[in-house]
Parts: sequence; C-alpha cells; structure tokens
Amino acid sequence: MLNYFQHVLLFLKRVLLTLLLYTVSRLFFYILNAGYFEDVSFVELLKIFLTGIRFDIAAIVFTNAIFIFYLLPGSYKNNHSVQKSYDLLFFLINSIALLTNFIDAKFFDFINKRITSSIFTLMGTNQDVWFQIPLFIKEYWYVVLSYTVLIILFWYCLPRLRYDRLVDEKLSIKSFLYQTLVLVGIICFMRWGAMGTSLKPMGIIDATNYSELKHAPLVLNTPFSIIKSIENESLEEHRYFSANSLTRIYYPVHQVEEKRAPKKMNVVIFILESFSREYSGFMNGGQGYTPCFDSILRKSLVFTNAFANGTQSYEAMPAIIAGIPNLMDKPYIGSKYADNMIESLPLLLRKEGYHTSFFHGGNNGTMDFNNFANVAGIEHYFGRNEYNNDADYDGHWGIWDEPYLQYFARQIDRFPQPFFTAVFTLSSHHPYNIPEKYKEKFIDGALPILKSIRYTDKALGEFFETAQEMPWYNNTLFVFTADHAAQAVERIYNSTTGMYAIPIAFYHPSDSLFKGIDSTVAQQIDIMPTVLDYLGYPKPFFAFGESLFNASVPHRAISFVNGMYQLIEGDYVMVFNGKKVTSFYNLKQQDEKQGVDTPDKITDPITKGIFTAMETSLKAILQTYNYCLINNASSLKQYRMTLNEYCNTQFKP
Repeated sequence: MLNYFQHVLLFLKRVLLTLLLYTVSRLFFYILNAGYFEDVSFVELLKIFLTGIRFDIAAIVFTNAIFIFYLLPGSYKNNHSVQKSYDLLFFLINSIALLTNFIDAKFFDFINKRITSSIFTLMGTNQDVWFQIPLFIKEYWYVVLSYTVLIILFWYCLPRLRYDRLVDEKLSIKSFLYQTLVLVGIICFMRWGAMGTSLKPMGIIDATNYSELKHAPLVLNTPFSIIKSIENESLEEHRYFSANSLTRIYYPVHQVEEKRAPKKMNVVIFILESFSREYSGFMNGGQGYTPCFDSILRKSLVFTNAFANGTQSYEAMPAIIAGIPNLMDKPYIGSKYADNMIESLPLLLRKEGYHTSFFHGGNNGTMDFNNFANVAGIEHYFGRNEYNNDADYDGHWGIWDEPYLQYFARQIDRFPQPFFTAVFTLSSHHPYNIPEKYKEKFIDGALPILKSIRYTDKALGEFFETAQEMPWYNNTLFVFTADHAAQAVERIYNSTTGMYAIPIAFYHPSDSLFKGIDSTVAQQIDIMPTVLDYLGYPKPFFAFGESLFNASVPHRAISFVNGMYQLIEGDYVMVFNGKKVTSFYNLKQQDEKQGVDTPDKITDPITKGIFTAMETSLKAILQTYNYCLINNASSLKQYRMTLNEYCNTQFKP
C-alpha cells in the first residue's frame, strides 16, 4: 500500500504543478490583453484568478482523464519503462493544453473570446492558416519564447517517482481493496472537477456566474473552452413557448407590404475586412482612417448604430448573404447544419433573372467561401485562381485589394444586367501587410491594422473612380458593411457591444432615398430583407432579420459570445444564458456591471415593460433559430412544411 500512495502522491503533485502553470498562463493572457480588461479592479482581478482555478481543474481533469488507468491497483507502475512513458505522456498532453492558452493570449486580440472547437473548422477549411504559422512565430516571438521557457521549467520541475522510497510488497486482497477504494475516491474527485456539484457538467456559460460577460474569457481557459464547445456542437431545441404562441411573437416569413413594380436594380455588396465602426471618421466626429469610405458615406444612408452578428470572417458571409446569424459555438459554415436548405439574397434574385457572383481574392477554398457560395445559389465564384496573376499576390492570403477591386470592376462590367454581386476584401487582415510603395505613406498609427485599413480604403476609392464611368453604375444599389469589428483604440469599442460595432450603409448614385443618417439599431442579417424590400421583391421569403425600411417592427442586433446571447434593442442591452437573463442595462447610462437580471429590480414601469418585451423576443428568436437549423427549416418551403407538424406537437413550454 505504501508504494501505491507514492504513485497517488506523485499524481497529485503533478496536477498541482499543472494547475500552477495554468494560473501563470492566465496571467500571461491578462498581461497581453490588459487594455481589454482595463476596467477590472485589483480585487475583481484577484477574484477572477481564484475562480479561474475551478475551470482550470476541470480542464486538467478532462485532458488527464487517461491517467486514471495509471492509478489502477497493481505493481506495474514501478517499472522504469512504464514510468518514463508516463512522464513523457503527462508532459506532452499538458504542454499541448498550455500551448492553446498561450496561442489564445494573442488570438484573443482578434476575436475577443476564447478559442473554441471552431479553430479546427478554420484550420480545415482555410489551408492558408498553416502557411502563416512561420509568420506568426516571427511576429509573436515573445509568445513563443515565453511558452518555451514555461515548458522547459515544466519538464525540469515535473515530479518524478522516487524509486528509493519504494518497498518490496505484494498485492494482497486487502491492499487491492484499499487501492480500489482510494481509486474510487480519486474518480469522485475527478467527477467533481469535471461537473461540480450539479448533475449537469460545467460549461463555458458558467464563467458568467463569477464575472460579467466581458471578463468571462479571463475566468476561462482555452482547453476547457475547446472541449466544451466540441460537446455543444449540436443545438438543442428550446421550449420557451408553445409552437402556436411562438409564431405570434416571432415569425420569420416576410412579404413586401406595398404592392409595387419590382425594381430591376443591380446590387453590389462590399464586405470590408475588419472595418470597425471606430475606423470611420464619418462615424466618429472626424477622427478616423478611411477618407475615401467617408466620402461615400456622406452620400449614403448610413446606419450609425449597426452591429455584426459574429466576430470572425467565416461567420459573416452567411449573415450578410443569407441572413443567418451565428448563435452557436461553431460557425455555421463549418457546422453540421451547413448543408441545410436555405434562402439567400442571390438565390432569390437569381430566380428573378439576376446574374449572381461572389468575389474574394483569397485562395479558392479559403474558409469554405466557395462552397457556401454554391449553397447560397451563387452562379459564379471569382477567387485567386480566376484572377490568374500572382504578380499581385500579397504573399500571405491572396491578391492585394487595389488591383483586385479594379479586376472586380472590370468583371462586373461584363455581366448582363440586372446582376447581384458581392466582394470580400482581404488586405486589412492580419498580418496587415501593404505593398512596398505605400509603406511610407500609410503607417501603423495606434494599431498595426490601421495602415492596411488606409490601404484598402484607397483601393475602395479607386474602385469608385473606375466604376462611375461604367454604364451600370447609376442603376446600382451599393451596400457596405464589415465582416466583423477588429482591434479597438477607444475603450468604448472594447465593450461587449462595441466589439460588434460596424458600419452598414446603402448608396445609390441616382436615388435620393439613400441619403442621411439613421440611428435605428441594425445588424448584418437585416441586409437581405432590406434589399428585397427596396427592390419590391414580389413573393414571401424567409429571413431571420428585418427590413430597415419597415418602421412597424422592432429593430435589434443579436450575437453570441462565450456561451451567452446578447440582444441590443433601442438603448437597451440584454444578456441571456439560455435559461435566464443575467444582465439588462441602458447602453447610454450604465454598463453591464450595473445591470439588473430581473424586472422586479426596475422601478420605472416603462423600462420594466421593455425588459419583458426584450426577454420574450430573445427567447422566441432563439427557439425559432434552433428549431429551423435542427429541422432543416431555414427556407420558406421547408419552414412551412415542418411548421404544421411542429404546431401539432404537444409539449409544455
């Protein structure tokens, strides 16, 4: 029995060392992202680090569960070869887990949340990522160096078996029973480590029980986030309302109310890589980095309170093109629902005689854009292969924006009218390189991304100089948005709402309707119904968003981050964990820390009514979203077909 306790003690020492290293990696994560967490007080920071240990224990249990076999009764553990294998395997497994924490310390700067299992989708659908690894190592050498020092210390400090303390003993029935009892105790501890005291295992969402949503990534660790998001790959049906009640609260079928002759206007959508609202001088009192874009906005209808529905590029295309927000851990493109029947803007317009296309200067296959284009009914995809001139290759992701947008203008000049097309820029993507001839003209400023934002802005201006001379120009509706927000300079854009703040604007050279500023809350998924509304699309269609021209419906923005759903409507923000509201606050008067979680804490009856209405809407949206994805009902035909059966289903909300 003495030998067995030596092995148990060895295992516990190793777990404690690993736990310490997780805390060190959390400190490293905090240091690299201190600007994002600048509003965290010292006392709150201490609390976050202490509660973070609970999630670290869970991650260590998950990643080291295999070592339960090492603690089985028997003397085989005293063998030198077994011990060496155990040493190496424990070191490798936990070194990889710690590596994800260090990678995330920098990656967090781009997406403002912990890495989830979607990273595997990104690496599988975007082979460019693999080629960028040497660049990342070079640029973020300090992360590599810090991690290297840590794992060297890990190996050096790793407790090892003291053979001189082993005694000669045989495995008797009594000692076997004792060892089994100890093993059961350890298994119970590991069960607690993984699940806590509740019947349901801990999840990403539980981090918000200890801190506000914005600070949840600091409570979490990356191995835990990846593992739990793998578990949550499948959506579960919500039952907040009966099926009949649900359609009265939220009904995603739209029909242009005013009977009018359809407009056969061309539609061009610009998806501008990482163009945060913060970067536009027009939208920030003249302080910005996009003079060409700003000159277009002055002639456009600009929604100054617009938000992205996701934080990553491959979440943007389904939202903008097909009106599908990303309300789950895995991006829609890489999820099990990616081959669902959907309705999209190009698909509906194609049926009305439109020529449809999509342009992205990246390698064909990047982020599965080309495959989603097929699903969305786009006839022609133009990538780096179709451009066919690597003299303009940026060496990392694809074709420089300046020549590619000129190519874009020339290509659409050949299309029959009316046409629908969209272009996704790429030069303002990390590593934020720009052509050599502009390196002295466009400098970093407060952030490295800003020089590439200025470069893409110049390319956009040159596109319009070319396009305005073409015959289709005056008969075209231009739509501008970003795929997602990016790194922030100002604190307001580092908030859980600011991290989604993007421009959405509509420009038409010959229609005065599209001029002015509108403070209505807007989101990416509103683009599809808004365009169809303007064009006078004559048939009913399915869409999760709302037309921004329809004043009779609520306008909102919904997003999903760190296991929480966030709804912005009017001046109010609501955060919901799938079961209950965790925060409700006025965006202009207070922040999430000061928010309330129940309506009884609100004295003003009007505000109390807003709380109730937003909670009802949010639940209805989530129930509809999950139902439609699970049941392949994200198109008008499929939705109507399955709805009858759903309404006849007897269940208690």
